[in-house]
Amino acid sequence: MSTLFSIGTLSKAAGCTVETIRYYEKIGLMPETARSEGGQRRYHRHHRERLRFTRHSRQLAFTLHDLRRALTT
Repeated sequence: MSTLFSIGTLSKAAGCTVETIRYYEKIGLMPETARSEGGQRRYHRHHRERLRFTRHSRQLAFTLHDLRRALTT
C-alpha cells in the first residue's frame, strides 16, 4: 500500500506553500491527482519527488518553460 499525502503535508515536505502546489498543478508542472471522497487532494511519493525536483530546479534559475519542456520529454 502506498502512502498518501495531503496538500499540507506535501507542501511541508517540499518546502513550499499550498498555493505554489496549486499553481504548479494549474500550469501543468504537477500532474492531476486523485481526490478523496470529501474532495481533498491525495498525493503519492512520485508527486513529492516531482515537486522537490521542480522546486530545486527553480532555485537553480530554470524557467517554468524549461521545466515544462524537461518534464514532458
